[in-house]
Amino acid sequence: MKKRAKFVVIGILAIAVVAIGLVVYNTEKQKAEEQAAEAKRIEEEQKAQEAARKAAEEYQAQANAYMEEKKYDEAKEAMKKALEQTPDNTSLAAEAEELSQKAEELKGYQSTMEAARKAIEEDDAKALDKLQDSEEGKALAKMAEQEGSYIYYLEGEGTGKGIGFYTFEDCECDQWYYGDYVDGKREGKGIWYYASSHTEDGKLYKEVYNGQWKKDKPNGKGRQLIALGDTVDTNQKFKVKNGLFWGTYKIEDTLEDGTKVSGKYKLKKGKYVTISDEELEKNNFEVPKDPHLAIAFLYDGKGEVRSCTMIYAEDATKGVKHFY
Repeated sequence: MKKRAKFVVIGILAIAVVAIGLVVYNTEKQKAEEQAAEAKRIEEEQKAQEAARKAAEEYQAQANAYMEEKKYDEAKEAMKKALEQTPDNTSLAAEAEELSQKAEELKGYQSTMEAARKAIEEDDAKALDKLQDSEEGKALAKMAEQEGSYIYYLEGEGTGKGIGFYTFEDCECDQWYYGDYVDGKREGKGIWYYASSHTEDGKLYKEVYNGQWKKDKPNGKGRQLIALGDTVDTNQKFKVKNGLFWGTYKIEDTLEDGTKVSGKYKLKKGKYVTISDEELEKNNFEVPKDPHLAIAFLYDGKGEVRSCTMIYAEDATKGVKHFY
């Protein structure tokens, strides 16, 4: 009986050991499974983070490409999607904010340049003058002052059709160019345009050169127009070398007594060719004491000298210095 009880106790102990073993085994198994599950979760999370990071980079690259293409709304949308992939990325959030501000700024400049292009195409000096005096125009001028110009390319990037806004340190005479560019330089055919109502009597002044360009300056043949209000001062063709007028300049005028006179003079390097003092005296004109250059005489229909306009040596043809 005692022997049987002993076997029962041993059996119970064995069962207990087995049970304990099973509990330990199940616990270890569960722990291992939990660790494996956690490792898998971490791996999947890392993969998701990596995928999100790559997606954010792709969207960011798209945003930058859109900025280059001047598609500013698309750029902002692409950057928004990039930020959605990694919302906790503070660095990317700062870049997104910077890009958004830049896109809005450039979008404004784009709109201003398009308005200027339309005004120049339509030869609407009044619209161009109004644009320059607008808040958008002033913002463009302030920005362009840093580099001296702002160029908006309608086609290509640096080469092709474009419109440029140019500023100068030595005068408040912001000017425009609309035409061909090669590597960022004005080359081909183009229109140089200046308009301003900031004159003594408030009349609109405009000056236009429409012709050939090379090496960022007028070179070749072109036409210059200068007008104040409804009065046209100059409207004729020129030969131009490196931004300076050359060749013969014809002129017609009406004297105070109503006499119609006409004449011509020559230009070299943008300045009037000097007429000798002897020739002035021969034609009964008083020789100025100051250094001077004289425009050729104006003759009436009978060939008689009726007028001679004087210009001083330090002056040059209107507008020429601002071609640069």
